[in-house]
Amino acid sequence: SSSVLNVLMSLLPNFDAASLLVDTYFDRVHWFMLIFYQDEFRQRWPKLYGRSTERPLTYAHRHLGFLSTFLIVIAIGLQYAGPYRQGILSRHGVDINLRDRILFTVRSGLLDIMSLGSLEAVQTCILLGTYYLYHGAPRLAWPVCGCGLRIAQALHLHRRQHPVQSTDFRTRNETRKRCWWAVYEIETFSAVAYGYPHSIRDDDCDVEPLDPSAKLQTMQSPGSFNEPLTSDPTLLSYKYFITKLSTITKGALDDLYRVRSHPASRSHTNSPDIQRIVRKVADYDNRLRQWEAEIPSPLQWRCVSHHSHYASAEEVDRAIGASGPRFENHIYQLQALALWLAYQNARILTHRPLLSYTLATRERTSKYNGEAAYSVDPFRASLNACRDAALSMSEILSSPLLEIVPETYAASFVSIHTFTAGVTLGILSSMDPLGPQSAETKSGLRKLIGIQDKLRTHSVAAQQGLSILQRLAKLVLEKELSVMMELSTSTTTARSDEATITDSPSTQRTSGQVSDRSIARNDIIDPIEVSTAIPALDIPAEDGSAQYMHDPALTAALQDFDQALSNYAPRVSAGSDSCSENPSFWPTTEGFPILEQSWIWGLEGAPLY
Repeated sequence: SSSVLNVLMSLLPNFDAASLLVDTYFDRVHWFMLIFYQDEFRQRWPKLYGRSTERPLTYAHRHLGFLSTFLIVIAIGLQYAGPYRQGILSRHGVDINLRDRILFTVRSGLLDIMSLGSLEAVQTCILLGTYYLYHGAPRLAWPVCGCGLRIAQALHLHRRQHPVQSTDFRTRNETRKRCWWAVYEIETFSAVAYGYPHSIRDDDCDVEPLDPSAKLQTMQSPGSFNEPLTSDPTLLSYKYFITKLSTITKGALDDLYRVRSHPASRSHTNSPDIQRIVRKVADYDNRLRQWEAEIPSPLQWRCVSHHSHYASAEEVDRAIGASGPRFENHIYQLQALALWLAYQNARILTHRPLLSYTLATRERTSKYNGEAAYSVDPFRASLNACRDAALSMSEILSSPLLEIVPETYAASFVSIHTFTAGVTLGILSSMDPLGPQSAETKSGLRKLIGIQDKLRTHSVAAQQGLSILQRLAKLVLEKELSVMMELSTSTTTARSDEATITDSPSTQRTSGQVSDRSIARNDIIDPIEVSTAIPALDIPAEDGSAQYMHDPALTAALQDFDQALSNYAPRVSAGSDSCSENPSFWPTTEGFPILEQSWIWGLEGAPLY
């Protein structure tokens, strides 16, 4: 409507300030989103300022969707402008509250923008939704992105386009695909991070993957993710690989969790089929490994993590509109980090279901040791996979690139994934307080706490995650001390009463509680007497007596985690100034969203089939 148009036009900063903010968006955010073509965007936005034969108001009226997209770009640029750029903006008379006014106005006029049903309306929903998603308001982000999904489906962005004889068909088709895969990625991230239902049915979609060589008109675009890439890596390769990973992760969500895209695909039984889960976990683990093997070296984190192409965040802030090999290598580093964290997080998500169970045999001491034990114990293998993934994420603390990450759009992305890793290590430490890997696990947890601390001034997720991981670490240490003292007391008692103690299983337990994972795994477990025992899998066990049961050590560890979360919420009163210090951290009063990140641990009901 004209009223919405006039209000939006009134929010435009002067041309020079807008130019700086557009540069800031493409310096700090575009590499992560890649939602539109940079060259095309840079050609279009000056027309809103009369830099063409058409009057600005006339152009804006015909392109209201682009105006809203441009303003969100400006708002995000304001969010990520460092001190040097803020000084320039101040000299241009830019109001420090402009970002919040833009977000509020676009959000208020979102129905008018969505009614356009245009590609730009989808882009607006994606940009606004992801801003809220990465700035502490996932419950607001999800419906906004959901609106973008519905518009995208109405525009058939999820369907393959038939080629036509046009010089710009490939560009227009790639723009459509960028929008669609951005929506797909956001849906998957929301499901992975917060347990929200996935709203996309893969059976309805036949759109091709993004083309990393889209600017090279002579290269053939990939028809599906099953086709190998033949072109050299480009800065677009990141988006191809992150969307391919999203399709794998969504499959794992559908098959292993209660995060389903449609009711018809849901299981009709409440009892878990452990054989099926083990097979599915093995299948997705293999697919993830194949995915990692396909990543080219410029996007392999292990190949690029040892140094940073910029010495400090201040140097990055001064590099306005950067380009060239140095900047491209810097972007490759950031993209490699994002791929690495997403991959390791997907490993935890994939193997988490099997952590609920443990292998039990009729004999007190297992006859399987070393690698042979792993071949018949998928639960131990999944536990080790989760530990390895979380420890791998903790290693980014030593990378100099972490000093630059807080100034980019990936700050919350990094904090959310490393929070998951921290919770994983905290729970594994609590499961086996005095185990042989206890020291390494606690060291990894300390590093992950350090990562949250580095990001906390730029990410509300890191602020909240830091406090929770610190609480969890204290509980882990308290439990370790408790188990140590318990074993010491038990040893003293055993020596003084050695003559009177009988070798009975009942006297070897204390109060029916499991305080040490190794003790729990070595106890005699009679499948007939354990109600949670599950029929044996078809594995190469010599005596055929292998049984599976719910792991009591995990149950106890989850109680510790629940205690770390209990009674924890933002301590912000109505008269407090803490919110006003950085209002972008609190775009809505939706509570404490990071608590929802614990969904895969099933604290409010088992999420697994």
